[in-house]
Amino acid sequence: MSNSFRETKEARRTLKIRQRRVSRKVKGSKNRKKAASKLGRFHKKITDKRVACQWDVANLIVSRKVDAIALEDLNISGMLRRCKVKVDENTGRFLKNGQSRKKALNRAISDASWAELILKIEYLAAKQGKIVIKINPKHSSQECRNCGHIDKSNRDGEKFICTECGYHEHADIGAAKTIRDRGLEIVRGDSAKLGVNHQNAQKISSRSMSKRGEFGNLSNQDIKSAKS
Repeated sequence: MSNSFRETKEARRTLKIRQRRVSRKVKGSKNRKKAASKLGRFHKKITDKRVACQWDVANLIVSRKVDAIALEDLNISGMLRRCKVKVDENTGRFLKNGQSRKKALNRAISDASWAELILKIEYLAAKQGKIVIKINPKHSSQECRNCGHIDKSNRDGEKFICTECGYHEHADIGAAKTIRDRGLEIVRGDSAKLGVNHQNAQKISSRSMSKRGEFGNLSNQDIKSAKS
């Protein structure tokens, strides 16, 4: 079973085809309604797979034997924002601003729906009386874990090589460890406050309960059927 969700090229192609079919039908006709219904069912299938995968990942994270979970406090809406337009002052022509390369990253972020995943992690953690700590991710992928040197050039794609001391490791793994360490510093430095939050975390609002008695939390059987 895969623990990640990614909208495939085949799925995007199918969506385009079905959207095109809807637009070509006469407005108000039965054929247009049928095509729109078929398009809606396909959208729902993708959404169900995404939601099921998110519950799967959230359960995997929260079920670990830990008292606190550290997450990057990401500005997701800012990450999805378009790059600033660059214009040549002499010719007035538009210059490359990296938007074409950023398009794929934006699609991946939207497909994963990070904000929804974080909500699910927070909900499951609260049910189990665990703490979710939001960590400032600033320089987490540029800071050397060996000497503390921060430099943009430390990171080269997936590689991290410190320009000061030569320490090297996988960039993403190193950044994750830095976020973990920052979370541990908060826990050790503010344990009294976290103890109060630990008790409050067990209080679940009745408004967030679904017909299943849980906030949309799918059972293992539902997750398997949705991902199939």
